[in-house]
Amino acid sequence: MPDRIAMCRPSRGLFTALLVLFVISAQAGAANGLIYRITGNGISPGYLVGTMHSEDPRVTALLAEFAPLIEQVDLVAVEMVPDAVTMLAIGAATLLPFDQSLRGLIGEERFGALQAAARQRDIPTGLLDRLKPWAAAVTLGMPGSESGRFLDMEIYLEALRQQRRVVGLESAAEQLKIFDDMSPALQIRLLEDMIKNAHRLPKQLETLTSAYLEGDLATLDRVARAQYAGMPSEIGRWFDEALLERRNVRMLERAKGLLDQQSVLIAVGALHLAGDSGLVAGLEGLGYRVERWRD
Repeated sequence: MPDRIAMCRPSRGLFTALLVLFVISAQAGAANGLIYRITGNGISPGYLVGTMHSEDPRVTALLAEFAPLIEQVDLVAVEMVPDAVTMLAIGAATLLPFDQSLRGLIGEERFGALQAAARQRDIPTGLLDRLKPWAAAVTLGMPGSESGRFLDMEIYLEALRQQRRVVGLESAAEQLKIFDDMSPALQIRLLEDMIKNAHRLPKQLETLTSAYLEGDLATLDRVARAQYAGMPSEIGRWFDEALLERRNVRMLERAKGLLDQQSVLIAVGALHLAGDSGLVAGLEGLGYRVERWRD
């Protein structure tokens, strides 16, 4: 299963887990940001930006394309505001109750396989026994992290530097509920799949990042869907319905309320833009004009 679950270290919570489907490489000089201009319906022009939840320097270099757009708007809307209080709350929410352990929930054999997979990916194993099954799966799937300054965070910090107001299209509680609503059996199935495929993740992440940096949304969507076509069907349905489609509906409704009041730059994970249920099609369906933007 590709990294799409790679959202986090406990402290990074869902940021990397909600579609880390993109992460590692490609030539920076060839990178094109996924930027759309939003007009029509009597609104001030705004922007829709597809991000990648990664701190790879070739990805974060795209901030140079996004920063001038932040100057042109009144408000920046991100998936979830990554302030310190939110990050701490998310980190705490990944942990099991004190009277439970992951080893006890999944058994010695599975837990040993998880530890081996984590070591293979240079992930510290000390806290694994405290994590909920979904959080352990997310941790195993996440890309390497040193600074925590992934692209979404850089956009948030740049907006603050430019003294722009920043709001979240979702709350931490709403994002966490997506995972906590998974049945225990589905959480364990997800973890099993991540353990089984951990050795494939670096190559899959590089392929997805290369597609992202090409700046073609249709290509990115096609590559991502091809990679998770082999996932167990129940996980594939959860990914499509819970991680993408339902959240797209919520984000679209809140984005409309913001766009109708002021000029806005909306920055969300790139897969939220794609397809019939994505934000590009959704905004067009509401009567806005959404066009690829070039300087």
